[in-house]
Amino acid sequence: MENRTPYFELNLQAFKGNLKRLEYLQQEAKVKILHTLKSFNEPKVLPLIGEQLLGMSVSSLKELELAKEAEAKHIHLYSPAFKADELSFMQEQVDTISFNSLSQWRRFSFVTKSSLGLRVNPKLNLPIPNYCNPNVEYSRLGVDYVEFLEQYKKSPKEFLALEGLHFHALFQSSFQGLWLLLEHIESNYQELLPRLKWLNLGGGHNFTDDSYEVKEFVKRVQEFHSRYEHIELIFEPGESVVSSCGDFVTTVLDIVEVAGEKMVILDTSTETHLLDVAIVNKRLKVEGTSTEATAYFYTLTGNSCLQGDCIGEYFFLEPLKVGSRVRFKDMIGYTMVKMTEFNGMEKAKLI
Repeated sequence: MENRTPYFELNLQAFKGNLKRLEYLQQEAKVKILHTLKSFNEPKVLPLIGEQLLGMSVSSLKELELAKEAEAKHIHLYSPAFKADELSFMQEQVDTISFNSLSQWRRFSFVTKSSLGLRVNPKLNLPIPNYCNPNVEYSRLGVDYVEFLEQYKKSPKEFLALEGLHFHALFQSSFQGLWLLLEHIESNYQELLPRLKWLNLGGGHNFTDDSYEVKEFVKRVQEFHSRYEHIELIFEPGESVVSSCGDFVTTVLDIVEVAGEKMVILDTSTETHLLDVAIVNKRLKVEGTSTEATAYFYTLTGNSCLQGDCIGEYFFLEPLKVGSRVRFKDMIGYTMVKMTEFNGMEKAKLI
């Protein structure tokens, strides 16, 4: 009997393969890799991540609870802004904290039970989509590095509690992204590096992609450690943990023809299960489709009451019919976390 759609299907073997590669990087490069819960937070799978990675990165009380339940070895806390009462509670249960702004640093750096850091915007010139580029001049994520360095030079005593710096500057990046980031750090923070205990180099590292230059990564990190052996390097690869590990499966409920165009209504919705489509206009990979024109051209749509609930136009290799399964490839990362119950639809489960 087939599973009732829609659902997410996890390829456990591929998932364990990703964890094995990340565990190898931890051991060979002597770095700390944390799983970012905003990218994937399925409770029944998190314990596997907790076993093999050296920690988790959280941004809220809910995520902290999940990390603790998964027995995360190290917990890092970061949020664009903290509420005083929540931070007071969380700071006793995490190992490291990154503040996002100088104002939050000045307000909350009295916290002493955790190792404290500050997120900095390095303003790197990298090819990153605008909606998620933290390097832009107008980014609210992190302190402008020029402003931070000027303030540090002006008032070093203000940063006596500072033990780490946090850079989240990359996006699905190859080894070259890390190289640029480390070059920026070694060029601009010479006065600070001798006294820091850790650097969180954030997410966007495409560690589990087959093309990622693993040997070059290990070599570059070892070079950095040879100069700054007292600094621990932390990475939060996020999507890499579940990259290419699972699909989203739906069913064709109806096919209607409007102005000569065949529109397929699926048992899903962009605003319920596929916010990656609704928010960033991402073109999804659909099994059984072609990049070249075929006789079977369809517009895939959702089953909500929104006229704009459109997933995209695709050429299929075979005709669709009511009851056909439509499988969206590589949909575990971020998609599951963003699900809602819009229009009364149930959240899709992981099988």
